[in-house]
Amino acid sequence: MSVPHKKALIIGAGRGVGRELSIGLAMYGVRTTAVGRNTDRLAELRAIDSKIETVSMDAAADGTAQKVLSDFAPDLLILAGGQNPKMAPLHEMDWEQFSATWNNDTKIAFEFTKAALNLPLAAGSTIVSFSSGAALSGSPLSGGYAGTKRMQHFLVNYGQREANRLQRDLRFLCIVPKQLMAGTDIGTQASTAYAEAAGVQVEKFMDQWEKPLTAKGASTSVIDLLAGNRASGTNAYALTGAGAEAIV
Repeated sequence: MSVPHKKALIIGAGRGVGRELSIGLAMYGVRTTAVGRNTDRLAELRAIDSKIETVSMDAAADGTAQKVLSDFAPDLLILAGGQNPKMAPLHEMDWEQFSATWNNDTKIAFEFTKAALNLPLAAGSTIVSFSSGAALSGSPLSGGYAGTKRMQHFLVNYGQREANRLQRDLRFLCIVPKQLMAGTDIGTQASTAYAEAAGVQVEKFMDQWEKPLTAKGASTSVIDLLAGNRASGTNAYALTGAGAEAIV
């Protein structure tokens, strides 16, 4: 299998699926730049594969998207970063806690989609944005998170619409993990909160999915999609422990 991209820029590469994609793409010979906030985690990533270039920055900061895309000129952009939402019922949050992911995750998706169109990225480039199963079914214990992830899905559609209208040869893909990712920070945080609310052990709550979805498994599925194993007529894919399935 080969990946038809030469230079990848991965936002949110310090942990979870962003980290695994950095490792996986580098293994396939893609020149990979990993962006994250946590310098210690980025150092661990470099220790795994010295060919991975790492950059510590806040991808949600004003002006970052335009500058980073101009500086690195990737032909593969992956938006996997995000802020862990506060896990609590609606009435126990203030507005800042409720809207925090909008001001981070949605802003990143908006700014990088806009910059990819305006530069534009090179013809044939692909932009991958990670949404969440919460965008499909809600998430009552994570404030505005479900709306955040739904908006990221919309932004993929909006980006593709504008690319087509402007005759930009860009492909936008939305990845929707339909299960909590076992072993990730947010997967652990969310499963603990929902298990407690349901009055069951975390292991019992996670057993609702016959096959667990891991960050490494999600990375394998996404790389397979990037290699060309995609369905026609869709730009969104659901991920489960069994792999990727087109959302139509």
